[in-house]
Amino acid sequence: MSRATTLREPPSTIWNKLALTVAFLVGVGFVAGFVLPYFQLTEAALGRYSAKRAWLLLHISTGTVALLLGPFVLGLGLNRRRMQLHRAIGTAYIVSIALSAAAAFYLAFNTDLSWVFGMGLTGLAIAWIVTTSLAFVAIKKRLIPQHKEWMIRSYVVTLAFVNFRILVGILQAAGIGTVIEQIEAASWFCWAFPLLVTEAVLQGKKIVNPREATR
Repeated sequence: MSRATTLREPPSTIWNKLALTVAFLVGVGFVAGFVLPYFQLTEAALGRYSAKRAWLLLHISTGTVALLLGPFVLGLGLNRRRMQLHRAIGTAYIVSIALSAAAAFYLAFNTDLSWVFGMGLTGLAIAWIVTTSLAFVAIKKRLIPQHKEWMIRSYVVTLAFVNFRILVGILQAAGIGTVIEQIEAASWFCWAFPLLVTEAVLQGKKIVNPREATR
């Protein structure tokens, strides 16, 4: 067997790298297109959040940090590389989520749209805290496979910010419902449906290949 063959990365590693690279690039595009305009701090840019600008800026700035750090945390962790750096970035990721989720609760409880939208954001914040907290507890107990799975779930929830904009755009383009109904639907589907798909994939791999449960 040649040296090139022995050093060849397994397909799962290649797919992981590809998926995380795409996620990072999409995150950068999302930040450039939808997040940075808020920092103009004008009435036009802030819109209905003008009176809550401090909470909004806390939410989006720390959420952006989590969004952009996530691929690096997962990339290093899934491949068990440079673990000291992985822990440092992971700590920053967790702190960012804690701050962003706290601001999300305030914005959800004080929304001027509808209670359905507020509850969707509340559910998102809860899912964000639960998935990230369980990832943290799992690694403290040295439960490596569980830690990896909960980190994947955590980042799927982090991507809900991106999914929300995509879903609203699709509903608007399709002319489905009113603007408020589109926002309400997206506030739930942006995190609940991706989590369902993620769970089906994680558990389905264990059913198809039971060895996955111990990795």
